[in-house]
Amino acid sequence: MRLRSLLALLLIAACAEKDPVVRTIDQIVDAAEERDAGAVAEFLASDYPGRAETERELRRYLFGYRTIDITVRELKSQRAQSGGWATFRVDFIGVPKEIGGLDQFLPRSATYRFALDFVAESGDWKVSRAQWERER
Repeated sequence: MRLRSLLALLLIAACAEKDPVVRTIDQIVDAAEERDAGAVAEFLASDYPGRAETERELRRYLFGYRTIDITVRELKSQRAQSGGWATFRVDFIGVPKEIGGLDQFLPRSATYRFALDFVAESGDWKVSRAQWERER
């Protein structure tokens, strides 16, 4: 009987819906690892400050890498009906392209600390504000 109860709890936990804030972060990471700036920008809210400039910056930055690997750690998040926030660290490893000297300027590894605010927009969760800093 105990085994059956344990299996039922594990099944319920496995089927539970993932927090939409965490799911959105996972999707952003996947898009960044694919170096798809357009897909990353799709997760920015329509009123995100400097949205067009941020998308251009993402395109330039992600274009500079052949491969990118991102690990999210120390994730803390909270959500309400129409918004939420998350703080986390990102370990970034990338192999820059060897064109135009990019490999001399772009970091091969770095750790960043992020703080993001989210808003529910048209049924999706979007980043409404982002702050980050590189850790030394």
